[in-house]
Amino acid sequence: MVIRKLSSSLLKNKSVLLIGPRQVGKSTLIKSFNPELTLNLAEEDVFIDVTSDPSFLKKQIETHTPHSVFVDEVQRFPRMLNSIQAIIDQNPKIRFFITGSSARKLRRGKANLLPGRVYSYQLGPLVASELNHKMDQTKVLKFGGLPEAYLSDSEIASKKLLRSYSGTYLKEEIQAEAVVRNIGAYAR
Repeated sequence: MVIRKLSSSLLKNKSVLLIGPRQVGKSTLIKSFNPELTLNLAEEDVFIDVTSDPSFLKKQIETHTPHSVFVDEVQRFPRMLNSIQAIIDQNPKIRFFITGSSARKLRRGKANLLPGRVYSYQLGPLVASELNHKMDQTKVLKFGGLPEAYLSDSEIASKKLLRSYSGTYLKEEIQAEAVVRNIGAYAR
């Protein structure tokens, strides 16, 4: 794992909301801190438990008594941020690490972004200083700074990943949000 510049900022004593594009390493970064309780809303069974029982998170915390909780993919259920706020207000010693890949979905869902209760950060692709200023300029111009594409030893794998990533992004993020009408022209 590349040590991200943001790492030291996330280790302060306050809860964290970390937003950024898919595949930039948000979950990998937070997992490196070894949170005591993890709820990944990308897992359907966890998502169903959380959405069907408003007190699910509170019950998990009461059962496991963690000092740190990782909630991954919160954009799937933005209302969960209200429960997190209540828990932080009741027990500020519990640290939350909350990640999401779509700030737009959170804003559109009128999500409570927990102002004053969490530090909010954006995580983007790799930057030169995270690679000791030894970033291969040709490679980063060709494949960008997504960690998996940049760090891959296989040009074929990097191309395949980026083709899949851009196709999914164009379909799910751009077209679904109706940001552009002519997706073909935008893709070109």
